[in-house]
Parts: sequence; C-alpha cells; structure tokens
Amino acid sequence: MKIKYPISLKQILLFSFLIILVLGVSTALVSTLVRTDDKIKAEENNLALNGRTAQTVQSAFENMQSNSYILFESFSVVADEKQKKELGDAFFRSNQDILFVSSPETDLLFNPQYEKFAAGVRAFLGMPEVSAVLSSKSADQKVMYFNASQVFEFPAVIFIYKYGPSNDVRNGVVGLNVASLSELMATGSNNTTILVDEKANVLINPDFGSSKTVREDLLPLVEELLKNPKETNAQRPKDGVFTAVHQIKDDLFVITTISEKSVYAVINKTTYRIILVSLAVLFAAIILIRIFSNGITNPIKELVEASSKIERGEFELDMVPRTRDEIGLLTSSFVQMGKGLSEREKLMVSFSKFTNKTIAQKAASGELSLGGENRNATIFFSDIRSFTAMSEKMQPNEVVEFLNAYMTRMVECVNKTGGVVDKYIGDAIMAVWGAPESSGSAAGDALNAVTAALMMRDSLSSFNRERAARGLAPVKIGCGINSGPVVAGQIGSEERMEYTVIGDAVNLASRTEALNKPFATDVLITENTYNLIKDKVIVAEMPGVHVKGKTDAIKMFAVVNLVGRDGAKSIDEVRSIIGTLAPDLSKVNTDDEEKKYNIQA
Repeated sequence: MKIKYPISLKQILLFSFLIILVLGVSTALVSTLVRTDDKIKAEENNLALNGRTAQTVQSAFENMQSNSYILFESFSVVADEKQKKELGDAFFRSNQDILFVSSPETDLLFNPQYEKFAAGVRAFLGMPEVSAVLSSKSADQKVMYFNASQVFEFPAVIFIYKYGPSNDVRNGVVGLNVASLSELMATGSNNTTILVDEKANVLINPDFGSSKTVREDLLPLVEELLKNPKETNAQRPKDGVFTAVHQIKDDLFVITTISEKSVYAVINKTTYRIILVSLAVLFAAIILIRIFSNGITNPIKELVEASSKIERGEFELDMVPRTRDEIGLLTSSFVQMGKGLSEREKLMVSFSKFTNKTIAQKAASGELSLGGENRNATIFFSDIRSFTAMSEKMQPNEVVEFLNAYMTRMVECVNKTGGVVDKYIGDAIMAVWGAPESSGSAAGDALNAVTAALMMRDSLSSFNRERAARGLAPVKIGCGINSGPVVAGQIGSEERMEYTVIGDAVNLASRTEALNKPFATDVLITENTYNLIKDKVIVAEMPGVHVKGKTDAIKMFAVVNLVGRDGAKSIDEVRSIIGTLAPDLSKVNTDDEEKKYNIQA
C-alpha cells in the first residue's frame, strides 16, 4: 500500500505550524506594542515640533512688525534727509532679514543688499490683489501676508498692516527674508512644516522648489479650524498622516505633518528582519525535524518492509533494534513474532503433510471443534488393483517409495480441483469435495471430483510410461464416486481428533470403487452423482447393482470423459487406455463371504 501522508511530513507540518504560530504571534505582539509606542512618540514629537515652530514664526513676525513701526514713527519726526538715511541704514543693520519697508513716511526703502529686486517689488505691489489691500483705509483690517518667493528667488514674505488713527490710516509694508524660518521648519527628520493663511495659500514651505502655492488638500482643515478655534493646537490624524496644527495671529496656521509610513519605517524594517530570521529558524527547524523524524520513520519503514515479508511468508527477519525506546522494543517484538510465525509455519507445513492444508489451517485457527455438521458432499475412493501381489515382490523400502510416488501424483489431482484428502487406507485414497469447504454447489463439487478422477487417469498413464521405461509392470486403479448427505467434522477425543466424513454416502462410494474390477472400468459414479452433472459428462451406463444394505438397485455409470474434453469418447476407448477387456457380466462369480455386490442381468 502506498503511503499518502508520511509521518515525517506530518511532523514537519506540525512543528512548522507551531514555529510559525509562536514566531508569528511574538512578532505581531512586538510589532503592535512597538507600533503603539512609536505612534505615541511620533504624535508627541510632531506636536512639540509644531508648537515650537509656531512660536518662533509668530515671534519673528511680531518683531518685524514692531521694529518697522518704530522706524516709521522715527521717520515721521525727523526732517533731515541725512538723519533719515542714517536711521534706515541702522535699521537694516539691526534687521538684516528685512528686505525692504514701505510707508508714507519712508516711501519704498530697500535693504542695500536687496536693491536689485526693486523693480520686482514695485511690480508685485502693483498686482491687483496687493493694490486692493493697499487702497483699503479700514483700520480694522488684519495683517495681510503674501508669498514673494518668486520675486526674490528665495523664501520671502511680504506683509501689509495698518497703523495710525482711524481718520488717518496708513499702510506699512514689510518684505521679510524667511529663509531661516524655512530652514527651521525643515529640521524634523521625517516631519514637514508649512505656514499657510486662512485660504490655504502657502507662505513658507521648506521645499522651496515646490510649485504649489495653494494647498487645497488643507483648505477643509483650515476652514474647520476657523469655525472652531478651540480645536487648534492639537494632533489631528488623517488618511495615514499625523497632522499637528497651531493657529497664530492674523489667522495664520503652522501645520506639521509626518506620515505613518515614516513613523513605522523602523519597526517595519525590524519586522522584516524578524520575519527573515524566523524563516531561517523555520528552515533550520525543518532540517532538524527531518533528521529527528528519520530516526523514527526509518525503523518504521523497516517494520513495514518486514510486515510485507511476513505477508509473503518470509518469517526470518534480519532486523536489529537501533534504539532503546518504544520503537526498538517494537522491533525486537517484531523479530520474535517472525520467529514464532516461522515455527508455526513449519509446524503447519509438517501438519499439512499429515492432513489437508485447509483442514490444518482451520484447525490451527480454532475454526474446527469437536463435533460435526451435515453437508452435501461428493466422496471419492481409489484403490490399486492387485497391490497385495505387487507388494509381495518388493522390499519394504521399495513399497514405501512406490506409494509415495504414486500418492504424490494422485493427491496433486485432488488438490488442484479443490478436494480434501480425508485419509490413506494402505494403497487406497479417500477424498471429499464439499467439506470442509465447498465450491458453492453440490453439482460443482461433483464435477470437480470427476475431473480429479480423469486427471488421475492421465497422470497414471504418464506414471506407467515411466515405469515401462524401467521395465516395471503398469499400475491399474479403480475410482468410485458418490454424492449425498454426510456428517462432516472432527471425530475422536479431546486428545486426538481427525477430520472426516461419515454416512451411507461414504459407504456407497467405497462399494462403488470395488465394482470397477468386475466392470473392467477405472472410474465409476453412482446415479446420485450422475444426476448432478449428467449434461457435463460422457458416461456408459452399467447394469444396476444391489448394494449390501440397500433394497433398490443403484445405477452405476462408467465415466468416459467430460463433454468437450479431449480424449476418449466411448467405454471401449477407455478400456483400451487402461488395458482391460470388456467383461461378460453374466459369468461373474464372486465369493459369497466377500460378496458386496450382486449384478442384475
């Protein structure tokens, strides 16, 4: 039988599952715990960075506005142009990040190092959206900020604020270099900070090369914060991104973000390494399990091979236990079992020589017990003609040698047709078909018995040719066959039993065999057997016989051949083959004392 699921495979699958389960659960727990910790730290760091940046930006803008206002006031009280120039130079030396200032008092006043951008600034201030702010006289208008990076080719912001009394509102315009603030916003390793106004216009972006001037994706967030100012300055996770927002004065928003991918990059890398290590451990474990399983499966394979040998009748096993565990004990027991079966087989073989093999097997297995059962069987008797005269001319060892050679041939015919040799009675053979096992029907058993008798006829012819070649006389036999009810079973005592069949059918078969001599035939069957197989045999009817103990005459039939079988087709051909002459039945004279039959004319 082919093994579909080897033990080694089951062990590998089981241990692999356990290893994967343990490593998987451990990795998942570590990953979850570390991810949670990293998330908390990332949120805290993001919020702290956002807060510091917002405070710095607000301070920078307030300082620039305050310092520029002081300059405007100073210009309003100084009339001398030389003093104004000195005040301007001093102002720009103290506020080097201020690019220019503009007011009614100062007009457009540039930091000397940025005067080259004067034309661009004038063009920028002339833009419609900027001009609209400059033309407004509302003292309540908040400070307006514009991204002027395209004018100065570096991060810059221009903001406009109102100052002065309500009846004389003036515009203060300041250009601010925010490169330092931009660098400050870029200090986070994975964080991104930008400054936007209430319309999500980008004022400061560390990515100076970015072409985005409006962050429409942030507009809903800004609008929500404008409606609910209390929700600012808080962590706001959204779409896999941690977002911290601080609202500073003039409705400006400092927004710091960091993606979950960046937050979890380290733990993902660590998890990947753990998985690789787990796979390596799993591979090593599979190798170790394979080595370990071989120590179990190899002895088991040997036991399987040994069981196959036992099935084939090879009981002598050359197996040696390899281990001192249960498998080693099983191997020792298997070897001992083989020895026991070998001895049993030897005993069975020996026993089978004294009785039929089928009976021997049933007796050994306990299927036969003292007692009998009714069976419909076919009984066969054969006898050697004039054996007494033959044996007187031979030495005892020659007699035994002759009988062994003869019996071997005859018994082979019985065995091949499913019969059972009941017993040997000197030179006679008694055999049975239908007990203890049947072919399935009484007719089948009867046909098998007749077939065996015809095989004996052929085998005897071959045997006689061999004897003739050695100058020995031919052997003649007579076979009697009868079918009927018998009692079959173990006959005897508890100490010694013999399987046999008894009954009138047995006696009639014995007496039928004896009729071959006066009829000059070799195979006779009774009317009982003939009725079972008459459409399958060619026979010659003999005169009716009054058998001793029977009132009615029993018809006898000499078997010529089976229908469709090569060989003799008439009784005369049979007598020619067996070397007998047709008798004159009217002149048969028997001894009254030994008389077993009486022939009807």
